[in-house]
Parts: sequence; C-alpha cells; structure tokens
Amino acid sequence: MLDLKRYLRWIWLKCRQQPGPGFTLVEVLCVIALLTMLTMIAVPVVNTYSGQRNLDIAARTMATDLRKAQQKAITVGWTQLIEFRPATRQYRIKDGKTDDTVIVKLPEGIDYAVNTYDRFGDFPLLRFRSTGAPVPGGGTIGLENSRKDILYLIITPATGRIRISEDPPEHWEIYEDN
Repeated sequence: MLDLKRYLRWIWLKCRQQPGPGFTLVEVLCVIALLTMLTMIAVPVVNTYSGQRNLDIAARTMATDLRKAQQKAITVGWTQLIEFRPATRQYRIKDGKTDDTVIVKLPEGIDYAVNTYDRFGDFPLLRFRSTGAPVPGGGTIGLENSRKDILYLIITPATGRIRISEDPPEHWEIYEDN
C-alpha cells in the first residue's frame, strides 16, 4: 500500500511541474497553415513545368525518330515513310521496301497543332529519299500541350535538316496558305 501511495504522490508532483519542451497547438496550426500556402503555390508551378517538359520530350523524341528514318534511308538506299495520324495521336515510320512499321504514340496531353505535309491517302506523309532529302520538300510539324504551348519541328527542303523551335518558321504565311 505504501508503494501505491508513493507512486500516486510521484504522479501528482509530475503533473504540477512545468511542461517539458514541445509545441503549443497554436504553433502547430501556424506551421500547418504555412505549409498549406506553400503547397498551393507550388502545385500550379509543378503542373506547368510538367506540361512543358512532356511537350519538350515529345518534340525531341519525334525529331530523333525522323533523323533515324532519314539516316536509314541514306544507309540502306531506299525511301523511308512517316505517316502522321492526328486522330489517334501517333505517327508511323514505315520502311519503303520491307514495309516494316514502327508505331509511335504521342504522350498523354500532347497533340498535333499543325502539319504542313500533303496528305497521301488519309494521312499527311513525309518521305526521306535515299539521299536524305525530304519529299515533297521541307515542312513543319507542330506539337502542342494542353496549355496550348507549341513546339515546331521544322524540316528544311534540300538538306532535310530537322530542328525544334518555339517560333514558327520564317515565311509562315506561305506555309499556311498551302
């Protein structure tokens, strides 16, 4: 019985002492409010960066694929075809001799904004000759994200140089009229 009395006295004395180190409820709520505000600011910035990054990745991937098709045309000595399919958000790289086809789907949230290549059948078509020159000549393919940011893949007529630009090519009005 004596131990129980001593134990209860010890608990009573502990409860009367000053509280140990810690945070008050007000301090915790202030920290939570600050973190909430920072999150509200950061989320739109991250979403914007993510959309722009996906657009950049899609444009670089397409440019790489076009360059590979161009290089293959030069290496093997026959035409390589690229069909752009806006309705399904994909493009197909087709070997002109063996009909081997690689289908590439654009990332989620990325669509075609513009394509100046002539339709051959149902789809715009770009071909690379065995010299690496594009047929029917140069052109522009525009990709856009959900925020309507556009990156242009510009293919020069004679050399087939493929570059990515945020700005449309010079003399854009000429391309739009065709």
